[in-house]
Amino acid sequence: MSMVSLLASLVMAGAGCVAFAAIAVTVRGQLPAVRRLLADSRALAADREFLVEITTTSLPSAPRLPVRTRRAPVRLVRPAQVSAGSRLRAAA
Repeated sequence: MSMVSLLASLVMAGAGCVAFAAIAVTVRGQLPAVRRLLADSRALAADREFLVEITTTSLPSAPRLPVRTRRAPVRLVRPAQVSAGSRLRAAA
């Protein structure tokens, strides 16, 4: 029975080593992609800092004048004086 337990322990240890090797190979294969991602992250951070610097160093604006409300134009409507000779006719 002790031989079976030793064999099971060796199988488990071998499976662990194979799993560790698979993880190492995967990480090593993806290393260039991880480096590109890190470079893109650094570039985005630099762009963000540049944009913040541009937007915070603006020229002082001219002093604003107080806003006045506009009144709506008022028209005086006078009733038309209709004379007997100047009535309009409908087109025939």
